Amino acid sequence: MQIVALCVVFFGELLAITSEIFFSKEKYMYAMIFLMFIAGSFLLGGYWLAYKYMSSLWPIYIATITAILILEPIVIYVITGESPNLGARIGFVLGVAGCFAALGIS
Repeated sequence: MQIVALCVVFFGELLAITSEIFFSKEKYMYAMIFLMFIAGSFLLGGYWLAYKYMSSLWPIYIATITAILILEPIVIYVITGESPNLGARIGFVLGVAGCFAALGIS
């Protein structure tokens, strides 16, 4: 059930990121508000499942941050075609290192 919770959170993050990008470009604004509502429902459900079956919110926090780190650059590039500048690349590498540190250091 932990895997289901993580998948629900990843899907919720994907929907939320997609909604944010289209909304910021002022495209399909009302549809994106509805999509964000659906994304929030998935995220809340994923957090609830994770807490229920893992008894800790820390693994799901790490999964959420990791989902954002992995999905956001991919979704931005696919939707807008924009590539990150040097500062964004450095931030991405440091964010990934931070996630690995949080998972590896106990």
